[in-house]
Order: sequence, then structure tokens, then C-alpha cells
Amino acid sequence: MKPTTPTRRQFTTGALAAGTFGAAAMAASSLPSTASVAFGTANASTPNSTPHWLSMLGTSQQDQPLTGLRIEGKLPQGLSGTLYRNGPGLFERDDYRKASVLDGDGYVQALSISGGKATHQARFVRTEKYDDEEKVGKYLGATWTTRAPGGMFSNLGGGGIRDQAGVTTYQVRDTLYAIDESTATLHELDPSTLHTKTIHPAGVVEGMTIKAHTKIDAQTGDWIMVGGNYGPSMSIASAVHHKDGTRTALPATKAPRQVYTHDFFATKNYFLVYLQPAFVNPLSFLAGLNSFTQSIKWKPEEGGLLALIPRNGDEARYIETPSSWMWHALNAYEEGNTLIADFVGYDSPEHFIGEDPAFSAIMEGRLVANQTGGHLRRFVVNLDTNTAREERIAEGPFEFPMGHAATALHKHRYGYMSYGAHDSIFHSGLARVDTQTGNTTTVDLGEKIWVGEPIHAPDPAHPLQEDAGWIIAQALDGTTNKSFYAVFNADNLAAGPIARLHLNTHMPISFHGHWTPHT
Repeated sequence: MKPTTPTRRQFTTGALAAGTFGAAAMAASSLPSTASVAFGTANASTPNSTPHWLSMLGTSQQDQPLTGLRIEGKLPQGLSGTLYRNGPGLFERDDYRKASVLDGDGYVQALSISGGKATHQARFVRTEKYDDEEKVGKYLGATWTTRAPGGMFSNLGGGGIRDQAGVTTYQVRDTLYAIDESTATLHELDPSTLHTKTIHPAGVVEGMTIKAHTKIDAQTGDWIMVGGNYGPSMSIASAVHHKDGTRTALPATKAPRQVYTHDFFATKNYFLVYLQPAFVNPLSFLAGLNSFTQSIKWKPEEGGLLALIPRNGDEARYIETPSSWMWHALNAYEEGNTLIADFVGYDSPEHFIGEDPAFSAIMEGRLVANQTGGHLRRFVVNLDTNTAREERIAEGPFEFPMGHAATALHKHRYGYMSYGAHDSIFHSGLARVDTQTGNTTTVDLGEKIWVGEPIHAPDPAHPLQEDAGWIIAQALDGTTNKSFYAVFNADNLAAGPIARLHLNTHMPISFHGHWTPHT
């Protein structure tokens, strides 16, 4: 993608956005006192005086300089590269605190490993929103879970949700990007310093936005983006950035329902968008009465719809499925006239929306038991009969499913994911699932450890082998209130970490990462 010089204006282009992850700018090295903080939700209860240690995941940070890490154990000599991670890093401004741990300005980390040593640095993405709010020391608009300060009139029209570059990060053809949900732009970062350099258009048709999750075809190098927009109806749009620098953008297609989606599937010939029964009612949001997430209603009785969008531009078709809540896809591929799509699915999104969601309660210092865990599920789509069935591959609780990058859009066998053993949506271990047999290997680091998304770093001696190489995951130690990165042998998770790379502070919750091997 060639650098451009677009306007710095980062307002969402549609009448309603699918949720940008936004936030606050107060650095903290220990748990904040939240008793005097106003929560950005209409239903916030009184915070506990002694917040649960997992509240550290929603505690603000500041830019961190390049620092050598203390290593417990030994790093393998073949492990050489940089793990980039992105997630929210600022949760309060001017005594106004975000309503969800998912809500914060983009905070990108770089963990570099080489020659048995490791360094770490972290830096906020300097979006227009971040810069504007940093100047005045307060929020100037709403974010997807949190209404703007000032009541209904400050939130009319949705409260001015803006791009915060805080969900995913990808290094594509030597360029590092930070991406938000429902944005029309990509923020380019310096891979060495993490300084924000410029912004690029996402490349979808005008008026459309993209999801933060993208796909990179392991065989062609195509970089695939899917998104759309809300309004009187919901549209789905897509763009493919080819390895030769050209781009293909499909016209937007009108969806039969208006729902919230976070991720998608892609195969050689199709984009698959799961239209889960998480219906969006824009009226109360646009009227300034509710945040975007408060406008989402879970209606499992309506069932799911799988949108199959041919990549050649043919007409989309929609196939009924059972109800599941999906955050993240593992992978999808084609076998003749059958599409296979693996994902982590829940019976309910009660951890995210509803009466007392865990992702909001933890911002008040409370840990809510996880009533519904995610399991590894599979859609099997018959293209001849236009039917689909759902299979359960393995019992969780799981989240953040990831595979070997070499299998993306093509047949895979193994999936790596976070794993919960302690009745909490905040997981404490990892799992590897053999999708052919359902056999699952797990490791639990303990009840006072949080473990996030696993990233697979291939072994250069066996670069295409799914169960070779290493798994790297960010973790938080609830005893020390400091974070570390854990490194595992991919073929032996149960043995535990072969190395822990210790940071001298905590890192907030981090969503998604990208591994770039050193050459």
C-alpha cells in the first residue's frame, strides 16, 4: 500500500459505527482509587474499596521506553523476531472512567527476541482523537461502550465516535499498522520506535468502514478486509490489497439484518460473515440515551445467518445456522463444495452485554463469575444445498483462537487459544486443539495469573509445521501486579513455559498481536 496524505479527520463515516475502542489518558503504576471516579455507563454500581487484582487489566499505562527484559528460563536460539501487540491503554480522563475493559486508546507493544535476549517497548498510537483529548485533558466524544460526558445532548447522533487504532496490529509487506474497529483508515507506525507516522485509506468503497480483523492469504499474500456500515439498514463491504500493490474493492451488499459482528472468515473464493443474533437498535444510540453496546440486544431465538459473499462479485447468499455468539474466527477453508469455518462460540454474550457483564464489572473492581464459556465450534457449509450445520470440536472455555500463519485461508489442523480453568472470562492458561480429533492439550498457570492471546512463532527449521515452533502469550501476575511474556514449545504446552520474560510494570489488557520473524 503506497503512503498517502489523507485528512487527519477520524470521525466514523456512517450514521452508526460498529464500535471503536476508545479511552482515557492517565498513567498509573498501581491500582487506581475508583471511589470518586464517574463511570461512563448509566448502570454503574458503587466500586469496591479493594479492587480485584484483575482490575489491573483496565488500569492506564504510559509510553514505555525500549528496555531489556529479565529472563527466567532460557529462550531457544531459533526464536528470533518481534511480536507486536495492540489493545486499550487509557481508561480515564478528568475523573471519568470507561465502562468496559475493552474500551481504551490504542497502545502498541513490541517484544523483540534475538540471540536468547529480549527487549520490550510500548507506545500510544497518536490518533487525532488522542492528540485532541491530550491537549484538553478530557474526553471530547463517546466510545463504543461509553457515552460522552455531558448527558444526552453531548451524545446526540452517537456522540462522535472516532478512530482510536486500538484493536489489532499487522505488519504487511514491511509496513506496521494499528487498526480500530469500524474505521476507514489505517495508522502506520515505525516498526523500530512505534512512533505514529501517517494514515492510509482502508480501500473499501466510499462511505464504508472495515473491521479491525483482517486476513492474510498464506499462499497469495492477499490482505483481506471486510466491514460495512449501519444506518437504515446494514451493508457489508470488502477490499483485497494484492501483493503487487493493486486493490480490488467489491461493491457493498445489503444485509438482511442489522447486527453486531467483530470478525469474519475468508477462503479462496468466499468471504463469510456470521450475522449472529446480536441485533443493533440505533434509535436510542442516535438519540444520545445509550452507548453503542447498550443498543445491542441478544436474541438467540432468531438464529444465526451466515453471509456467503463470492470474491468474484457474484450475488451473496445467506444460510441459516444455530445461534452462537462469536468474537473470533480461527480459520476457514474449502473442501470441494464444502466450506469449513472454525471459531470460538458462546451460547450467550453475557460477559459483554446484559445485566452485569464481566467486562464492565471489572472496571468497578468486581469479578463476575463466567456463566457461559466459549467452545471451539465449526460451521460446515454445503454449497450445493445451501445448508449449514454447527459442530462442537472441543469444550472450553476458550478465546482468542489462533493458528499457524501458513494455514490462513487453507486447511489447518491445530488451533491455539487462551483457556480458562477457574470459572472466569479472564483466562489463566492456554490450549492446543487438534481440530481433526478434538484432542485438547491445556496448561494452567494458576488462579492469580491472567493469560491473553497466544501467538505462534514458527520454527525456522520447520517453517510450515503447525505443531513446531513456539507459542508466546502476554500474562499478568496477580501477586506482583506486573506483567510477563510466557514462551512455550508449541508441541508441548502442558510442560509449561520454557521462559518467562519479565516486565517491570503491568500492561493493560492486550487484544491481538502479529509475529514478524527476523530475517
